[in-house]
Amino acid sequence: MNAASDGAAAPVAQRGAGGFGLVLRGGLVLVALLLLVDTGRWLAMAWSALHYAYDLDYGEGIVWQQMRNIVAGTGYGPLGTYPAIVYHYPPVYHLTTAAMAGLFGLDQLIAGRLVSLLSTVASMALIALLIRSAISRSETRFARAAAAAIGALSLPAFPAIITWSMVMRVDMLGCALTLAGLALSVRAITRPALVPAAALVFVLAIYTKQTNIAAPLAALVGLWFVRPKSAFVLLGCCAALGLSALAMLVVASDGGFLRHILLYNINRLDLSQWRWLVGALLLQALLLAIAAVAMVHAWRRLTDAQAETLRARVAQDDSLAALLMLMLFAAVNAALLPLTLKSGASDNYLIIWSCGIAIFVGLGALPIVRAAERGVAPPSPLLLALLVLAPLMATYVPSPRDIDPGEKQRLAAVVARIAASPRPVISDDMVLLIRAGRPVEYEPAIAAELAHGNLYDEAGFARMVRRGDFGFFLTRGDRGSALYDTRYNRRVADAIDAAYPRKEMVGNLVVHLPAR
Repeated sequence: MNAASDGAAAPVAQRGAGGFGLVLRGGLVLVALLLLVDTGRWLAMAWSALHYAYDLDYGEGIVWQQMRNIVAGTGYGPLGTYPAIVYHYPPVYHLTTAAMAGLFGLDQLIAGRLVSLLSTVASMALIALLIRSAISRSETRFARAAAAAIGALSLPAFPAIITWSMVMRVDMLGCALTLAGLALSVRAITRPALVPAAALVFVLAIYTKQTNIAAPLAALVGLWFVRPKSAFVLLGCCAALGLSALAMLVVASDGGFLRHILLYNINRLDLSQWRWLVGALLLQALLLAIAAVAMVHAWRRLTDAQAETLRARVAQDDSLAALLMLMLFAAVNAALLPLTLKSGASDNYLIIWSCGIAIFVGLGALPIVRAAERGVAPPSPLLLALLVLAPLMATYVPSPRDIDPGEKQRLAAVVARIAASPRPVISDDMVLLIRAGRPVEYEPAIAAELAHGNLYDEAGFARMVRRGDFGFFLTRGDRGSALYDTRYNRRVADAIDAAYPRKEMVGNLVVHLPAR
């Protein structure tokens, strides 16, 4: 009787498993379609950005001017009352963009955006490689490839990635180099000869944006745990290359490089930023939930009490060593989140964090892929639901396609007006100045920030404003708005009101004109 019951139960279980397999396969197809839709929408937005001649972000104009000055050999120069230009970052992105523009005959702004877009695509490919490296070789080729694809395609679902992938800013190139260094470090677990290459790429990442330290730290600790000799080689190569580059930049700039990177580029602590940070993380809530599940499984895999010590296990299984390095990467990224609690911080500080989460989204999808492939019940129906819902939560970021068609004509008229001015013009939209053939010689936000630390002669600039040394001012917002008040401290705002009392609106720009 029992035997008969057992025999009858087996086909029922198989039929149930087969049903689960069908549902899971359908769910995975839906996930893939939704991720492809998100990716297609992002690429369409990025394509429109490559055909838009004006600024999409406040920082594009100043980065463009920094690039021009660095190429001309005048970068990282002394900070005067006017001109007053600060160089926030090392020169790798600027030089890469200049090379792209020169080699292909591109407009420099468009070249900068193209570097960011290509860097994002490269980051997606590197995320796929990192996911595959951390999956056990006992998994099927399809399971490893599917999990890697899901993780890579989840990247355009992160708001920070959508925004920063289409602007002329340093962040996405730094991100791609960071991930490339991490991928080389993972490969160096079994091929130690790759350690110097990983060090070179890490140094390039840091000389793109100096806060790109999460991956080098994770690689250093991970390699020390698995191959101590390789860790010391990585540290030595990074130190030698980094210090050599620093010496060259300091000599070439007469010490200006260190002044700009260390002294002028320090923002005040702003604990009110925690509200923004919480809001930004809530936009990633579903993706974070998937990643959290994956991290729990990863931790259990790494700390299996039934096996040998972790050091012995990772030495025998390169996928475990890779997983350890990726867990360290995520941990360091989390530890660096407080960097967002400073004035002027934006969600570009969440770019590399988002890449770390995307890696674990891919690893989190693996149990569902495995169950679908084998036709067995999923480990958690909730996990499949999260995978389906996460792409639906992708935030829509306004792009040039959403700009009023008449805006280009209005901005072209402003460019002509700037070009015709007999005196310099100060503009929040600094791209307009370069389009008008004028250099950017004053960045409002950093000047206001430095004035709080007594590092900038704000009183001298206010005197210039009151004398009417400038043709006019172009601001986003007006006095009393949060944006305006962070860029123009009271002393400068009073001077603008006194010397440039007439106002006109051009789109979202306020034109401050002198009295007749």
